[in-house]
Amino acid sequence: MPTLIPPTILVVDNSRAVTGALNAMRHATGPLRPGLAFEYVLPTGSTGRAVLEADGYCVHELPFVEISRRKADLLRYVPVLLLNGWRLRQLARQRGAQVIHLNDFYNLTGYVAKALSLGKLRVVTHVRFLPQSLPQPLARPWRWLAEHWADRVVCVSEAVRRYFGVGEQVVVIYDPLPGAERYPAAAHPARPDGTVQCLYLSNYIQGKGQDLVLAAFEQAYARDQRLRLLFVGGDMGMAKNRQFREQLEARVRAGGLQEVIRFAGFAADVEQAIKEADVLLNFSESESFSLTCLDALYYGTPLIASDCGGPAELFENGRSGLLVPNRDVAAMSTAITQLAADAELREQFAAAGRAYVRQKFAPANTYEKLGALYDAVLGR
Repeated sequence: MPTLIPPTILVVDNSRAVTGALNAMRHATGPLRPGLAFEYVLPTGSTGRAVLEADGYCVHELPFVEISRRKADLLRYVPVLLLNGWRLRQLARQRGAQVIHLNDFYNLTGYVAKALSLGKLRVVTHVRFLPQSLPQPLARPWRWLAEHWADRVVCVSEAVRRYFGVGEQVVVIYDPLPGAERYPAAAHPARPDGTVQCLYLSNYIQGKGQDLVLAAFEQAYARDQRLRLLFVGGDMGMAKNRQFREQLEARVRAGGLQEVIRFAGFAADVEQAIKEADVLLNFSESESFSLTCLDALYYGTPLIASDCGGPAELFENGRSGLLVPNRDVAAMSTAITQLAADAELREQFAAAGRAYVRQKFAPANTYEKLGALYDAVLGR
């Protein structure tokens, strides 16, 4: 009996480094192999390539150009988009791919490739951020293209889904849980020095909340000097992100808090970093889902998150974590001191969070649902 060749899906991702969006897609496509063959298309020089190849994926590169304020990028955008669309169409033909999965709402190359294939290629568009937070003159055309040119639009949360019109092709599929734990569940015993360690795990990007948590932590530390804060994340090789980190570090030095607040780079072992912390903080100004929050809940580290979109759907406020108003520094500070002062509450949150996410983000609601979507798009 002949061996059936699984359909090939090209996953297009704009990540120039290892991001939450890229990791979420890895977590989703991994369990769907070998029934489906996935190959990734990344920007030229992306550091995400090594991670994907370690997972056994075939990786291709294209010289993507994103819309930015730089005149050179604006002038290049349309011609490079058309050229990359043609390249993507050629790549799909060479690899026998039937579906292009755009892991970035703003990457339009899949639509160009579909047009060049005269509609034969299928396109799935994943929306991993809140389009409501974008300048609407840009977001609305992207929404129109997704609703009219994509065969399916995948929203990572109900918060994202609300931006789109009514239509069966727009669905909510949550990101899956991380893989099996490699370390024992975090016990969070009292530390010998009595400190309470807070972790902020995010790339250094304006809007990701590092400036807010720094302001909130300064207020909390004035009330409870057992507190400690560790920032962990990368700058994705971008000058503006390096400058943002430098501004944060300068503020810490100016406040004389270098022994209390530390900065680290990209964490290769996210599980270990989360389990070593007593509390994980995420005060992003806009999140469609937040894989970091999901990881904290899954690994059993108490969470405080801002009500900025998707995080509100990940846990039960007051039962498995604390949800604070977006951009409210005073409320953030109060939550930090409350949780730092109550070890029993931290343990309750840890246990409740672990149980809640394992039920809500079970395979049937995540990667299995994505697999069923692929089957529908492929007509099999």
